[in-house]
Amino acid sequence: MAVEALVAPHGRTLIDLFFKIVHPSFPILQKHVFIEKYERDYREFVPALLATVYLLAINWWQHSPELADLPTPDTDELERLVRRSLADSMGRPKLSTVEAALLLAQMPGSSQWAPTAQLVAVGQELGLHLDCSGWDIPPWEKGMRKRLSWGIYMQDKWGALIHGRPSHISLSNWAVRSLTVHDFPDVDWDEDNNEQKEHAETGQVILMRFIQLTGILTEILDTFYTLAAMQKIENSGAQGAQTVLAQAKPIQLKLKEWYAGLPACVRLESLSTIGSHSPCRPSSVGYLHLAYFAAEISLHRRIISSLSASPTTVDPYLEHICRSAAKARLISSMDFVNRLSPNHLASFWYFASKTNFALIGTFGSLLWATSPGREEADWYRRRLAEYRWTLSVCAKPGQGQYLTGFAMDMLDTSTGMLLRQLPEKPSMSRCTSALDFAARSLPSSFSGGGFGSGFSMQGSFSNLGSTLDRSSPQSLDSEDDVSDEEDDVDDEDDYNTPM
Repeated sequence: MAVEALVAPHGRTLIDLFFKIVHPSFPILQKHVFIEKYERDYREFVPALLATVYLLAINWWQHSPELADLPTPDTDELERLVRRSLADSMGRPKLSTVEAALLLAQMPGSSQWAPTAQLVAVGQELGLHLDCSGWDIPPWEKGMRKRLSWGIYMQDKWGALIHGRPSHISLSNWAVRSLTVHDFPDVDWDEDNNEQKEHAETGQVILMRFIQLTGILTEILDTFYTLAAMQKIENSGAQGAQTVLAQAKPIQLKLKEWYAGLPACVRLESLSTIGSHSPCRPSSVGYLHLAYFAAEISLHRRIISSLSASPTTVDPYLEHICRSAAKARLISSMDFVNRLSPNHLASFWYFASKTNFALIGTFGSLLWATSPGREEADWYRRRLAEYRWTLSVCAKPGQGQYLTGFAMDMLDTSTGMLLRQLPEKPSMSRCTSALDFAARSLPSSFSGGGFGSGFSMQGSFSNLGSTLDRSSPQSLDSEDDVSDEEDDVDDEDDYNTPM
């Protein structure tokens, strides 16, 4: 087989690397079945699936003592074989076709919207949108089908966010039950290896909680980012901001409950404790928390855009509350990125993560652009410079270079030509109509118009340059001229404002 020839004699080492790093945090395969089949004869696999496993594992080539000093295989040829084989199998798809497509979508730089539509269609052809709990199939296949179903669902919804496109999956035609621990393989680790068992169980929790978060993201997209939803808000006229706030409050409470209910093994505190327990063990808890901040930002971005759309009718106190809540989310998300360690950066990250890193920066740019006065704008400028420095540290070779490079490019663009072309903002001591000034100076790229409201990172800033100062800033906890007293706004009070 051409696939095996490209990686020989390192095929089994790459498979072990895949199941050590990728699989625990994205467990859609049946590990013991896969390995048993490989040990019998690798020719039993659909070429696309085996090649995709190899492709993903090669991303951690330098993390294997056996492989680090050896030349890497020809990944371009391997990817060409994957895509050709996958295209051939789409005519008569199997579950392994979906497995290969889902794994290929996690490859750095492979995020494309059109293949997601094809993946959804193939999944429907295989009945992955249906409830299989009553089917006459083995329990292990029921679990695998459910994991693949939710894998497609997540791919569709997060793809819709980062590409600014309509989702392909409607809940009215989705009957798949929620994942439980019983939907994962009974034996997915060495029973004598407690650390491996803990890592696998944590990965299961990450996937189940990520699916729950994707459900909340779906509500955000359906409520604020469909054409019909945006037209409804536009038709509200002067009451548009109040309409958005009324819709946002119950979703904000769901996000708060989701975060409060996180088990200890995936809570944010584990970011600072895992390294002391196992310095060499990767942890993918980062992509779960990054997705949470992306969902929060998606919600607050719509609120800020609605405020700037009707500046003369928004109550100043309401504006202050909303901007304070948005500022608190920005600081929390930047602090999270600042706390990432090599354990997290060297782990598996879900495909949407690179754009989620960028969303933090572009949200900060939006708040900068809509700042009512010079002091607040300068505060955001400094914070964004700090954030870029943090991203540059994370981008060191072998520590998430592909993750944060895209975010740095987007941040450079949004803080470069776009924001530096704004007229100088007045000092707040002289600003009598702050929101009106922000509306006049807001660039069209931040206005929230069009489907996806600027969430697509593929077009808005692609041809613009950058002039951001790249010098090393102070830490995120440094003193600033602007008070941070509003940073700790409580979630429950975010939208408790007069309507």
